Amino acid sequence: MFSSTKAGHLAQIGATALLGQVASHELVPPDPTKIENYGHLIIQALVAIVTIWATVRKALQRPEEVVKVPAEALPTANNSVGSERSNGSELE
Repeated sequence: MFSSTKAGHLAQIGATALLGQVASHELVPPDPTKIENYGHLIIQALVAIVTIWATVRKALQRPEEVVKVPAEALPTANNSVGSERSNGSELE
């Protein structure tokens, strides 16, 4: 990794300094609006992934079991009105 000669050592120092200069001038911090835009893209991608995952999960879900109730057990409109009258609402 390090050169054993004086010339090689100086060449390595010069190359490292040159690469450091190039990196420090070319690598500038991004603009705040770019950071915000990338943040929005990341959030949109996450929302899309969660939405697709939920949709696929729902599509692969087994349907719920339907419980059959006899018709006699279902309340009718006449029974519900009659139950209100028998509860004392008629006396008011």
